[in-house]
This record gives sequence, C-alpha cells and structure tokens, in this order.
Amino acid sequence: MRQMDFYFHDGCLSQQSVLLLAREIQQDCPDWHITIHTLLEHEAKALGFHVLPTIVMNGITVAAGIPKKDWLLEIIKECEKTDRY
Repeated sequence: MRQMDFYFHDGCLSQQSVLLLAREIQQDCPDWHITIHTLLEHEAKALGFHVLPTIVMNGITVAAGIPKKDWLLEIIKECEKTDRY
C-alpha cells in the first residue's frame, strides 16, 4: 500500500488547508493510505523537518509548505507509474 504523510505544527495557521488537502487527496486517491501528524517544535526538529507543513510519500519528502492539489496529484501519478516513491 502506498503511504502519504502530512506533517504540520500544532496550532499552525495553515492547519485547515493541510487537512483539506489531505481529505481531497484521500478522496481522489483511495488506494493511498493518508496519515496526518500534528507535531510540536521539538518533534519536527527530531524528524529533521526544517519547514512545516511537509508532505512525505513512502518515506521521501516531496513537498514543504502547501502545494497545489493538481501538482500533488501529478506527483502521485508519477509515483504510481514508476513506483519511484
């Protein structure tokens, strides 16, 4: 199963945008397992994230910040074609 993780700061101003994007991606890509992670500052640093929100696909960081949904769907398509991630 393919895995996508969304990481963001607890109380982040972009929290609603991250949650909306994750929900939309889950609807468009039901074969993917989507997980949301709310992190505290020290947790983000421990994981090596310098920027939050961060999106990770199968263990590889693919975006920092909040990408456009269409762009992320293109990355997902590429991943599914090549099994790169």
